[in-house]
Formats: sequence, C-alpha cells, structure tokens
Amino acid sequence: MKKFIFLFASIIGFIVLFLFGKDYLDKQEQSFSGYRLSSNEIRQIKNGDIILRKGYGTVSDLISKTLHEEYDVSHCAIIHKFNDSIEVIHAVSQSLSDFDGVQAQSLTRFINDSKPNSIVLLRYNSGHNDQSKIADRAIFYLQKKVPFDHGFDIKDSSQFYCTELIWKVIKDTYNKDILCKTDSSDEKSHFKFKCFWDSANFKIIFNHQLKKKL
Repeated sequence: MKKFIFLFASIIGFIVLFLFGKDYLDKQEQSFSGYRLSSNEIRQIKNGDIILRKGYGTVSDLISKTLHEEYDVSHCAIIHKFNDSIEVIHAVSQSLSDFDGVQAQSLTRFINDSKPNSIVLLRYNSGHNDQSKIADRAIFYLQKKVPFDHGFDIKDSSQFYCTELIWKVIKDTYNKDILCKTDSSDEKSHFKFKCFWDSANFKIIFNHQLKKKL
C-alpha cells in the first residue's frame, strides 16, 4: 500500500513539475517573441471583425489538440475599433484572466498573448459594408458582465464561452445560426472553430497560419 501511495504521489509530482515547467517555457517564449501585426494589417481591421489565435499555456494546447482542426487556434474575439484605438471583446475564464466572463482587452495585449503566426482575421458576410452592429452587440454583453460558461452549454445564454459569444452576437444581430451546419453526430461540434472557415459566412482578411505551411 505504501509503495502504491509513493508511486501515485511521484506520478502526480511529475505531472505538476511538467506543467509548471511547460508554463515557464511558454512565458519565456512569449517574452521574447515580439509577435505583432504589421501596420498594413492594422489598417485592414474593421469594427466588428472576428480575430482568432492560438494562446500560450497548457489550456490552449489542450483545446487545439482536442479539437484537432484545420487551423491551430484556441480562442476568438470580436474587434471593437473606435477613434484611434482597437480593442477586442471576448469571453475568458478567470483561470486565464484577471476576472471571469465577457471583457475587453487591448488588441496589443491580445496579440502579445498569441503564439507567433497564429492570428487569423475574419469578416462576417452580412451583405453590408458596415459590420459595426456586431461590435455594438458585443458591447451590450460586455456591459451586462456576462460570466464565463464553464459548463460549455450552448443552450444556456446566461453565460458564454469564447465561440458561444460570437455565435450569439451574430444570431442576435443577423438572425443567422453560424453553427447550424456543424456535424450533429460530433459532440464537440459546438466548441469548434470550423464554422469560421465557411466562406459563405466569413471572409478571411489575413491568415498568419499560412506562413507555417510555406
């Protein structure tokens, strides 16, 4: 029994050390990455655009590996562009942020928290040139301080996870269900980012992930 307890404790200790070590290396990589958008790319950004990324850390790695999608992303947000400033509005768990739920963050900080060559910028095909209604609706949920959906229940709109926020904003604004074409047999379908690659609904403005394939 004592040997079993010792073995179990050793395994747990190894896992903890591994995770701490990985997070430390990720922070070191982040501090030296210097990842940023070009001035031309920043000029292309419009109010209401959707931005996706792969973040640092164990959680981001787990999301991307579990979903195993065409592009290596783990998070998404809505662009809010006003005056000469750009911020993102997104739903984030308190385990990854200073507080829980829908919140605003500077674009600079969002990019800094992104793995190099992971950013993808998309624009919803609303049929209109002005996408600002998407940002306006995101601000509505920001002001309501909607908490993070730790249960990942798409049927409960009192809380949001990151893709759920964008799904709800577009559904509210344009009465369009961007997740309706996902595979109903796939129990992870409502977590996935593949709905954003549907060219009928979204246009890719720029995609840094393509650099990985050169």
